[in-house]
Amino acid sequence: MKTLSVLGCFCLYVASGHLIDAQETSPATHDNSSISPDKQWTYKCIEYGAGSCAPEIVKSDTTQVVLDLDKELDVNGPESGEARIIWAPDSKRFGFNYSPPHAHHTTYKTVAFYQLEADKWVGLSSPEEELVKLAKGLLPKKGHENNDELIPDIVKVSSWTDAITAILFSAWHPWQYDRESNRLEAAFLLTLKFKDNGDWKMVKKHRMSKSEIEKFDSEQ
Repeated sequence: MKTLSVLGCFCLYVASGHLIDAQETSPATHDNSSISPDKQWTYKCIEYGAGSCAPEIVKSDTTQVVLDLDKELDVNGPESGEARIIWAPDSKRFGFNYSPPHAHHTTYKTVAFYQLEADKWVGLSSPEEELVKLAKGLLPKKGHENNDELIPDIVKVSSWTDAITAILFSAWHPWQYDRESNRLEAAFLLTLKFKDNGDWKMVKKHRMSKSEIEKFDSEQ
């Protein structure tokens, strides 16, 4: 399994920020904050410990939290500050690139999609099941024993080409002795098309060559 149960708990505290008055301070925010194209929503990751932050969506220019991504997806710990929101150009959907809890010394990065429905952000289905199916016929059978081991090590939205089309990068590290290396065994650029109800379909698959992978990594 790539994910592990999170043991214990984090003690929440307010990090020092800019002075508002003699009694109040503002919590520090990671510099990966992002405002939706229509300026209505803001992604923030509020620091609560060294290298850790709590990701959330707020109504812009307010403190109203409309989506607690830590609570929804268990996004916390040292890698929480690396999470990123990729907004669709009409601000009705976004892809959240993040790293869930996983085994030490391994890489596990994935994406969660959300869609705006009547001022509420609703989670959409994960692409991982389709990616496991894709991997079954392409990766060495002797290197995996179950579907969990076919889950990609890296999945992320790289861009939206329009309001309903997302470009997804998916990659697997080698299955043999160097699973902890940064080398990729296989990688794909996948095109997802979204319907009004939030369902999506994979309409294009492109297996990347070694040179394409290196070029893609250098541009990210």
